[in-house]
Amino acid sequence: MALTFGKCLLRDVRIKAGYTQEELSEALLEDCGLKVSTTLLSLYENDKRTMPALTMRGICIILGCSETDIYEWPL
Repeated sequence: MALTFGKCLLRDVRIKAGYTQEELSEALLEDCGLKVSTTLLSLYENDKRTMPALTMRGICIILGCSETDIYEWPL
């Protein structure tokens, strides 16, 4: 069995936390030193690109969640 990519749940978690894509992008740069554009956030949210581990960790720090909250892996 081959590993497959799961589903990104970032959009729901981000909205629930009260962030726009622009606000999250700015917070990632200011608080974590990560440059993640709104375009890239959109690609993650729409499962068009996989999220690097460092970016995922920064998002979790900003949104106050865990990796399992923003990414669902298939069994």
